[in-house]
Amino acid sequence: MHNFIFFLFCLILLLPAACAPEKNVIPVFDERNAWRLTGELVAFGPRSSGSDANLKQAEFIAKTAESYGALISRQEFRRTTPAGPIRFVNVEAVIPGKRSDFIIVGSHFDTKKLPPGIKFEGANDGASSTAVLLELIRAVKHSGVKPEYTLKFVFFDGEECFNEYTDNDGLFGSRYYARQLSLRNEVRQCRAVIILDMVGDRDLNITLPLNSDKQLCGLLFEAAAEAGHRKYFDYFSGELLDDHIPFKKLGIPVMDIIDFEFGPGNSFWHTSEDRLSNMSAESLKIVGQTVLRLVFFEKIWKKM
Repeated sequence: MHNFIFFLFCLILLLPAACAPEKNVIPVFDERNAWRLTGELVAFGPRSSGSDANLKQAEFIAKTAESYGALISRQEFRRTTPAGPIRFVNVEAVIPGKRSDFIIVGSHFDTKKLPPGIKFEGANDGASSTAVLLELIRAVKHSGVKPEYTLKFVFFDGEECFNEYTDNDGLFGSRYYARQLSLRNEVRQCRAVIILDMVGDRDLNITLPLNSDKQLCGLLFEAAAEAGHRKYFDYFSGELLDDHIPFKKLGIPVMDIIDFEFGPGNSFWHTSEDRLSNMSAESLKIVGQTVLRLVFFEKIWKKM
């Protein structure tokens, strides 16, 4: 009888803990690793689509993401471009979630092909967002926390145009990936597409273009506020053409996380000033922490 009473007493003590909701643990973003990865990507040199450096970079991305525990696949395709036939490679790194529905977090890894003689690192425009995605993968897998939605980290090739953006120039990788989603009848399973581009500016000022989904932007602002980074995020004055557009055309909620004022009047963009010395690890951390909080945000599971 005494043992039975003791058992009931222990059960009563344990019951509140058992009934308490599971704490929403946010993985920890390591800006030092993200900064190291940015430097390693820059070390490949100019990395325009179709170049040997770009293909080597794609393999580096795939192997690094795989070493962190993601499931890797590659999409190789060829397209006729203003620069001739080009081989492109998208890299997809998947972290399965509790649900098969998924969120895409994307970045382009190619760099703009500039005239010879211009020393172009592509540190911000290409490497910064790519490094953040790789660190996001490491952070999620290292945390041991299973996301609610499956997370598909997609590294797009061919975002940069060779001459000017048209239906046949630029956004090659995201257009191809979006078309494959449609052909596989997976559009309805894709709950959101979050694109990162140019996120390493030392003077960080993320401005979301107006052709981003307003509800998704609102959730990002909430996540940024909870992370203590709200002042770094606002709206852009207009729309932008970026890798979110092919998915927007499919009716998927999209968002483009971009700082499109790199240097005074965006003067560092596509110039030799796009280098590591004009960036900071702190900026990578601000964006990385905010995106982690967003994709692990309970509200995104309910609203998107």
